[in-house]
Formats: sequence, C-alpha cells, structure tokens
Amino acid sequence: MVLGAPAVAMAINLYSQAQVTQKNGSGVDVTADIPVRFLARNAGNAEAPDPRGLLRPLQVAANATLKRIGSNARGVRVNVECEIPVAAGLGSSASTTVAIIAAVARSKGIELNRREIFELAFVPENFLHGKPSGVDQATCIYGGMIQFNRPSNVKPIRPRREPTILVCDTGIHHSTRTLVGGVVQKSQREKKDFRDYLSKVRDISNGIAKALREGDDEDLGTLMYQNHELLRKIGVSHPKLDRLVSVARGAGALGAKLTGAGGGGCIIVLTRSASARDRISRVLRKEGGTPYKISMDTSGVESKRI
Repeated sequence: MVLGAPAVAMAINLYSQAQVTQKNGSGVDVTADIPVRFLARNAGNAEAPDPRGLLRPLQVAANATLKRIGSNARGVRVNVECEIPVAAGLGSSASTTVAIIAAVARSKGIELNRREIFELAFVPENFLHGKPSGVDQATCIYGGMIQFNRPSNVKPIRPRREPTILVCDTGIHHSTRTLVGGVVQKSQREKKDFRDYLSKVRDISNGIAKALREGDDEDLGTLMYQNHELLRKIGVSHPKLDRLVSVARGAGALGAKLTGAGGGGCIIVLTRSASARDRISRVLRKEGGTPYKISMDTSGVESKRI
C-alpha cells in the first residue's frame, strides 16, 4: 500500500517459527538466531539493521499477548527461527511477530482467532514502523492472496492458477519508517501529481486482482511493470531495483516490480514457466541479486503443541 491505495499481496513459502517455553519469574526472553546470522552476512551494508533492534519488537509482541490474555504472572522464553531476509520488503517483522503472538497464546492454553492475532500484531508493528497499513500481517495471518484496502477490508483473491514467480534481493536494506516518512513529505509537496499516481495505483491494483482471477499472465505482467514505474515516480525505488527490473525484462520476464517499502530490498518477477524462472534467476544472480524460488502459501498462521 502507498498512502492508502489498495494493495494485492501473496503469502509465500518463506517462514518464521516461534517456540515458546515457560520460565520462572515474569518477563520475556527472546532469541532469534537466524536473523542475526543473516545480518552478519551483510555486515558491510550500512543500512543493515542492528541485531539488538530486531529483538525489541519481538519482546513487545510477546508482552502484548501476555497482557491481552491476562497471563503476566509467569514469563516465557521465545526462540524465533526466520527464513525471510530482514529489511528486504518481504514482511519479516510481521511474520515473526505473528508467529510469536500465536505461539505465546497457545503456550498459555489460549487459541486466538485470526482477527485477534491481526489486532495484536499492530502493537509491535506500530512500535517498529510507526503507522503500518496492516497488509503484511494480514498476508501472514490469512495466507494465499489478498486484496487489502484497510484493516477492515481484506478480500481473498482466488487465482485461476498460481503464477510462476521468483523474488530477487538487491542486498540493500532499509528502514520502512524512514521511507514511508519520506513519501508522505513528498506527497505534501507534490499533491496534484500524487493524486494522479494514487488513482493509477488503484486502477492497477484492481487490474492485477482481475488478471489473477482470470489467469491472464500477460496482462498481469504488464500491470506489474506499470506499477513499478509509478512507484519509481512516487520515490520509493532505488537504482539497483530499477536495474534488476530492467534486466529481468530483458531476460524475458512477463513482469517485475519492487515489493515492500522500496528503497532497496526485493523485486518480484513473473515468468512464463518454471524453466524460464530458472533461467532468469541465473541472469539476476550474475547482476548481483540473490534470487529465491518461491511459491504461494495457502495456510497462513498455524500453531501447535510440540
């Protein structure tokens, strides 16, 4: 979403898992090994977030859950494993906090419904991002494909067939809060242009939902390129994102665009087939990107005892 324009989002098969055990005394202890190792690989990137900052919203999520279910007397230990690149526009923070909320409640014998998890997830997301739209946590919670306009308007999309896509990480990481703040300031300076941009984004979002329902990959890809160009004009792209989109297009991709807040992070690429995806992945890797072959997750958040 950009300044309230509707978004189409798809849950993918990169996951966060949270394991919760009880501890003596109150409070929350959090460990998150994989995100910290991911950041270590990017130590030369000045935009990579501080590992200590990653843990604070996870503690906020666990504490908010304990408060909601009225179980503050005894604390918990939470261990998070995350497959999702951090600060890359793929919803890693939403995924981990949603997993923690469901797992902490389950550890206390409470099964929260998806709406309750959605509402609770705004607490750590507000802490981390300022005023998030809610699209990331909605996608993680409900799974599949959704069209998201506002928290009270989440519509499932049932695609005629699953598109063949890949994600490619630029390796440039960012702060969503900073990027969104910059866009808001630009929108206030360029009000007329932004009204036009947002009108076009709404049309593209509706067109993408229609193309998915009809299985029209050609139209879907065209709309993805149009969306990326609009996001570039809005000011949330980055030269490396633009380069990877251009390279994907030259390699025969049906569509490509940035995903998430922009300013770095990832692009998503629509391809004609699995073999085309493999070929385009190799081309993007040679350009310095890190491609991920992904598919749609239809389950959303799940919790179970171990």
